Amino acid sequence: MLRTVAVVTALALGLAIVLTSAYRTAPRWEMWAALALALTAASGAVLAYGVQRWRELTALRPASVREVLRPLGALLLVALLLVVLALALSPDPLAGWRGWALSAIACLGALPAAATMSGIRRSAGALEGGPGTRVATLISFRRLLRRLLGAVGLLVALATLALGASPAPSPQGAVLIFGGNGSLLVALAYVPARAALREAATRLCDGLLPLGDADDAATVVARAEERAKLEQILEVDHNLMTDLQTGLVILGPLLSSAAAALLPGATGSS
Repeated sequence: MLRTVAVVTALALGLAIVLTSAYRTAPRWEMWAALALALTAASGAVLAYGVQRWRELTALRPASVREVLRPLGALLLVALLLVVLALALSPDPLAGWRGWALSAIACLGALPAAATMSGIRRSAGALEGGPGTRVATLISFRRLLRRLLGAVGLLVALATLALGASPAPSPQGAVLIFGGNGSLLVALAYVPARAALREAATRLCDGLLPLGDADDAATVVARAEERAKLEQILEVDHNLMTDLQTGLVILGPLLSSAAAALLPGATGSS
């Protein structure tokens, strides 16, 4: 029920934004309209998805919204500063209000997911139960965090594509800057949670399979092998950049575009 209401409401807002566009006769209007509607529908779906994942988190460990208000407020402050900076650099800030409205809808859709990421970060530092329970909880947290990254990464990709297809004139490099800012906001929500899970997993491995009290080589080797297997299960050494590139599908093209823009002679010099 929540997903249906959220998607229909967001889609209605997107339809109002699209139908009031002053560029309906422009060549790329149909493409932009389709992407804008896809973005708003996805925002509603991700909002409901984030709420469901919050309930899943609280089922694993009791958590309250009050616990995540401070980090969520800091994230919103960074987003606001980026918006103010973009408006200050824009020659005509009011001309692209539809783009800002679509971005605001996407941000609202991502809020529950960002709150759940923050909840995972706090919950990782207060694991309870026996070793098996804590290992199972960390695995559940890791899977939950990965799914949330994919959901908000989809919104960044759709928002960036919608801006790129916009028939309204925009400053050169605006798509690159917008996509980079969106990826930065997602990383600011994801990285602390991922770091907290990694720290909790390392502490758990230290407690279950310590190497400092091993007296002989055979014990050291056997325990090190067991610890390596546990660390692999808990993804202690998993590459953070790989996580972000997988969840933020727009990140790879953005990095390539940034390299092409900053180093225009790189391809020719090789």
